[in-house]
Amino acid sequence: MRFGFNPGIEAHTKRDMVYRLRSALETAQELGFDVIEVSLTERMFELGLRTVFAGELLDVLQSARQRFHLHLFPPDPQSKDPGISNPSPYPRSLQLRRLIQVIEFFEANHAMQLYLIHAGWRTSAFETHLKALRRSLDALETLYPGVPIALKNDWPGAVLAQPNDFLELLEAAPNLRYVFNTGLGYHAVNYNPEAYSWLLRSLGRFEDRLAEIQWSNGAPGVGLNRPLHLMLDRGLDINRTIRTIGRNPAIVHLFGTVEGNLPALARERRAVYNSARL
Repeated sequence: MRFGFNPGIEAHTKRDMVYRLRSALETAQELGFDVIEVSLTERMFELGLRTVFAGELLDVLQSARQRFHLHLFPPDPQSKDPGISNPSPYPRSLQLRRLIQVIEFFEANHAMQLYLIHAGWRTSAFETHLKALRRSLDALETLYPGVPIALKNDWPGAVLAQPNDFLELLEAAPNLRYVFNTGLGYHAVNYNPEAYSWLLRSLGRFEDRLAEIQWSNGAPGVGLNRPLHLMLDRGLDINRTIRTIGRNPAIVHLFGTVEGNLPALARERRAVYNSARL
């Protein structure tokens, strides 16, 4: 199994970012993790890609044994911007331009194993968003054929928050890779085990396009982004998730709820690994 984590690096100072990335690589080395996911926030983009990433930080990326996934613009609940799913062409083109700048920068300097993007927040009927989103995806595919770009099931209120909508997108875009967040998926079916099993079986039709499972736990009354190793009443069925969609050895099992905490990451990995052996 391939494991990874997101260390939650923020753009405080460049020195701090380099230190956090080096620490994450040491943690990955000790735990035998293959992938580190780096988040590119709005603040990082505003500061400038070269300002943030060029120099020592880029040297660290290039010299690392681990591979990297880039999480582009994690959603801000305060913005409510529909992003690349905006039905209006001009604001959608501005969002696309940002993605293009980021992909071009990293493809020229250090290509990522995966570029994880978001569809944006829902402001209209899903069918309207889907048409706009498909135009955006077609543009990215034309510009970057073969570049590994993925979308994920998303937070409540987002375009791809509802399981049926996410499945409709996968059906409509046969070349699209995707990432599945377990906590968000479980929350989207109101923590109903039977409905979650249906969702997993439905996703299983597209298992060959599943690039990454983002592992998080959830249960009624405790939230939807909790660590896996916490025992929750009516929590996530890890074994069922792996058994249904997680056995492909190419899938990256990624942890994002404990950042770079080594003991906690070891417990997260153990929870998944032990469930996979059942």
